[in-house]
Amino acid sequence: MKDRPDPASHGTELRRDLKLFDITMIGVGAMIGAGIFVLTGIAAGAAGPGLALAFLLNGVVTIFTAMTYAELGSAIPEAGGGYLWVKEALGKSNGFLAGWMSWFSHAVAGSLYALGFGAYFNLMLNEFNISLFGIPGPIMEKLLAVAVALLFIYINFRGASETGMAGNIVTIAKLVTIGLFIVFGLIAMAKDPNVLANFSPFLPNGLGSVFVAMGLTFIAFEGYEIIVQAGEEVEDPKRNIPKAVFMSLAIVVPIYVLVAITSIGAITVPGTTTWEFLGAHKELGLVEVARKFMPLGTMILLVGGLLSTISALNATTYSSTRVSFAMGRDRVLPQVFAKVHPLTKTPYIALLATGALIITMVIAVPIEDVAAAADVMFLLLFLQVNYAIIIIRREFGDRLDYGYKIRLFPLVPIIAIITNTGLALFLFRSHPRGWISALAWIMAGLFIFFVYAKDRLEEAEKPEIAYEVKIGERAPESVLVPIADPSHLKTEMTIGSAMARAIGAEVVALNVVRIPPQLPLSQGRQYVAQARPILDAAVDFGSEKGVPVHTILGIGHRISQVIRDIAKDEASRLIVMGWKGQVHEGKIRGSVAEAVLSTSSANVAMVKDHGLPEEFTRIMVAVSPGLRSEITLKTAARLAKGLDCDLQVTTVQTSQPTNKDFHIEDWLKETKEAVIGHGLAADRVTTKILKSDSVVQAIVEEAANNDLLVIGASRDWVVKTYLFGSLPDSIANQTAVSTVLVKEAEAPVISIWRRLIGAIR
Repeated sequence: MKDRPDPASHGTELRRDLKLFDITMIGVGAMIGAGIFVLTGIAAGAAGPGLALAFLLNGVVTIFTAMTYAELGSAIPEAGGGYLWVKEALGKSNGFLAGWMSWFSHAVAGSLYALGFGAYFNLMLNEFNISLFGIPGPIMEKLLAVAVALLFIYINFRGASETGMAGNIVTIAKLVTIGLFIVFGLIAMAKDPNVLANFSPFLPNGLGSVFVAMGLTFIAFEGYEIIVQAGEEVEDPKRNIPKAVFMSLAIVVPIYVLVAITSIGAITVPGTTTWEFLGAHKELGLVEVARKFMPLGTMILLVGGLLSTISALNATTYSSTRVSFAMGRDRVLPQVFAKVHPLTKTPYIALLATGALIITMVIAVPIEDVAAAADVMFLLLFLQVNYAIIIIRREFGDRLDYGYKIRLFPLVPIIAIITNTGLALFLFRSHPRGWISALAWIMAGLFIFFVYAKDRLEEAEKPEIAYEVKIGERAPESVLVPIADPSHLKTEMTIGSAMARAIGAEVVALNVVRIPPQLPLSQGRQYVAQARPILDAAVDFGSEKGVPVHTILGIGHRISQVIRDIAKDEASRLIVMGWKGQVHEGKIRGSVAEAVLSTSSANVAMVKDHGLPEEFTRIMVAVSPGLRSEITLKTAARLAKGLDCDLQVTTVQTSQPTNKDFHIEDWLKETKEAVIGHGLAADRVTTKILKSDSVVQAIVEEAANNDLLVIGASRDWVVKTYLFGSLPDSIANQTAVSTVLVKEAEAPVISIWRRLIGAIR
């Protein structure tokens, strides 16, 4: 057995003690933070009465991505949330960037909330004419910000229950404060017969100003994702995570809209408009409005602002810690980040690192520009997550245990991608320095990834090998045969052995135990005894045929990933795997086959099993007139050589007009020479032209006269839909002989581009 280290996540788990109410309050507390108190005045100065529309549209933009988070959070409730989903669906580099951006974005938001607390608390001291040691206001604000950051680092260190309890208290008190502002504001509006004049004109600076306000206040809608960051600590996550996501938005969005309406409509300011008054007072605009219509309005709003900033600071400290903890588990950050305190069961090293990052930014960084960068990185993260759900649905289908599933799929994540992209581009126009800061952080992350994290992540993601048998001397190359169904072992091993014999390689027989993403890979070891008989049968087959067989039992979350990784480790030139012959909308159906075909660095032979004879006389390769796929001809020639039989090269000529200069007989003669060039004796190769207007029927009827059919699955048939469409599907299911579809490995850039186009389709 190979000695491969277990992924770091195997022995590190968090305790589940957050209830639905706790986790909902964490989300609400994260969203109702400095944004609604500090940014309302600034945004009103930009959009005027259209501020309410800006809040409402931000809520609409948010709900699409929130639905994605609700589905994935219910199905894969692990610490790290979007980071883990992106890594699972889009690969290690994208996953690292998602975690890197998420960690930094939440930490930046935390430092913004800490500074907001410092500003509000300092203003409260000024209201009571209190001076502490004569310290100037700006320095006092920084000191207060550091103090509150340290306080919530300690609260988070105490554990999830203490975190939830503290968050619940301040969030409820904050909601009461904002509720009072709204109630008194609505009463003031009801008493003013000219209240509608405050809302006219509704868009004094044009529709574009609404998008400016959306960009300014977008950070106020970030926070629901924190709910899924705590997935490993939530009771009954399948049910509670989706409920908490939607409940938090149902609470927050109406509150934001009502705050916008009452702040604009509740007062009349002589000589100016209400929205201009708000804009002039900027971050203190809401406090100054409350002073005019609400008893003790200034003090109540100051208390609300303090409660708002500390609850949001609590939530963002909690979230960013969980992301860095998850990255430490995956070894892309130093593994010390994954340490859990033996008493409090909290990731204390990740918490200390996050706290240090927050405090450093509070003291040294111009937070306004970095906060804009946080918005950009949140949007980029949301783009990745919405693309990831499309891939995860395609890869896993219904095999995950969902507590919630998006109804209009994939329309919802596509809309989210479009709206998030639009808002990110608008932020580039309105906050270019934020984009520059975001790109600088991303470049730093890429540097860390390639210098430090890449090799560690590759090692951590390697599938675990639970059982491995090597017989005889190892060959320098191999043919990999993943065996899923014992009833097809003979056919798949016969074809794999023939190819190995022809090229002087060995056969690597692989069986994969798939473990759901919710469980560590170590859980798969209990299934070793069930899987070993399949591999033992493969060894017996190899011994009977005189072919060296090396067997591996792999354990992984994704079968396709295990196949790809083992193929790379074992220097496999070809992967021979079973196929049910199903095609849907131009794609081979089945997550494993599709994923291996689209991303494998080795050639792939898909086998539709209809049985094989004991002795082979002749096999047939079907090619398209005028085109010649070298990989298909090479595979057919080597199969014939390995099976010690003849090969018939067959094509179909229809009555449709063709190029006058094209002579099918000459082309077929050249094709035969190409086959001979791949190592098959000339006297073993024959050619045949079938004349028919039904390509499928002609090939099916002719294949019946042969022992095996080989057909190209890439660049072999003129009509593109035949590539993975009706032709292979119909032939494989209608013919009476086993069929092998040959797919040549693609360059990585082509594979990525085609997967992207497929997802968009």
